[in-house]
Amino acid sequence: MLWGTDSVWYGSPQDQIQAFRAFQISEELRARHGYPELTPALKAKVFGLNALKAYKVDQPGFLRKAEDDTVTRLRRAYQESPDPAFETYGPKTRREFLAFKRLHG
Repeated sequence: MLWGTDSVWYGSPQDQIQAFRAFQISEELRARHGYPELTPALKAKVFGLNALKAYKVDQPGFLRKAEDDTVTRLRRAYQESPDPAFETYGPKTRREFLAFKRLHG
């Protein structure tokens, strides 16, 4: 199983990614239907490690390179000093929307 989105057409899938990271199957359903527990390791496979096999990428070599790539460095820096920006773009009130509509149609 691999993670995939139509984000090129529909914007960032970040909310879906966060939802899947938080998603769990209850013990009752796992017992009744034989579903596996959705561990961080299993989710890592869905988010990318399974794709390494499909694209014939050497997993140990890839993981060594990823240990110090730009994304990993940025992630570490953010973890050391988190500064989330939850900025909402565009009109936030009815008045702002109507003003925007008058200006831009």
